[in-house]
Amino acid sequence: MIYLLFAFLIFAAGFFALRCHLIKHALKEARRELLEIQKDLSQNQILHLASPDQDLEKLLHAVNDMLEDLRRERLNYEKREKEFQRQIEQISHDLRTPLTVILGYLKFLKQAEPSETAEILEIIERKSHAMEHLVSQFYDFSRLSSHDYKIELQQTDVCRILREALLDNYQILEQAQITVTQTLPTRPVLTLGDPQALERIFANLFQNASRYGTGFLRISFEEQPENIRIQFANGTETLTPEDIPHLFERFYMQDSARTGSGTGLGLTIAKSLAEAMHGSLTASCSPGASGISAFASDIGESSERLTLIFTLTLTAI
Repeated sequence: MIYLLFAFLIFAAGFFALRCHLIKHALKEARRELLEIQKDLSQNQILHLASPDQDLEKLLHAVNDMLEDLRRERLNYEKREKEFQRQIEQISHDLRTPLTVILGYLKFLKQAEPSETAEILEIIERKSHAMEHLVSQFYDFSRLSSHDYKIELQQTDVCRILREALLDNYQILEQAQITVTQTLPTRPVLTLGDPQALERIFANLFQNASRYGTGFLRISFEEQPENIRIQFANGTETLTPEDIPHLFERFYMQDSARTGSGTGLGLTIAKSLAEAMHGSLTASCSPGASGISAFASDIGESSERLTLIFTLTLTAI
């Protein structure tokens, strides 16, 4: 009996020694594979278990999951870097364009006749204001991105601010041959918002309509128990349904519109400001939205024209 027990102990000791050796070997192999994978994370490699062991399998499975997360994050980082580089190039282009014009006219001004001076100075002033607007857009976007833009929520008459913004931008809409109709209440309508942020949102929406809208702009107003919904609907020939999901992306501008003076940041800033006031700004399109087609027909626009609709939702008081 003692010999059997002694033999069993020797067998058990040998088994566990062999088991420890296999596990040690498996860990060495896993370490070697991990060092190889670290050399190039872009390769879709995983760790393998040289010897079967349930606990080691769980460990290597967790490590493989971590490696997959690292690869995914690396790809996202590279994508963000490329996008950032593209955005820097766009910023440089947008700033360089008016600056080049200004420098060119300043050079021409030195040789110009007195009768030409006033016209040249007017062009320089206009381009300088355009450049100032670009810098302001970039600055506001950077503050919003870093959450450094201070929003002061207070009781605000949104109808008054919207009517004033419409008057301020009426001339640019008229120059763009945009026919404006609106159904705004004449009485005060209160919302919880920041007056300056609301002015900026409305200004950006009006400027967007004047640049890329066609034919008409209809502003409608709807009061709900908890929310206020303001819709800006305008015809467009430059945008397609495929553009709609990207309109609020920073620096997004349709290729055909890149010759303009915009930055592709106006709508991004407007959406961020709306969300900072606990509201929302969304975009949709329709070839004939409810009420829009009839309106378009009334002013001579084709009902087949794509209608772009921005919906601003604010908190009602």
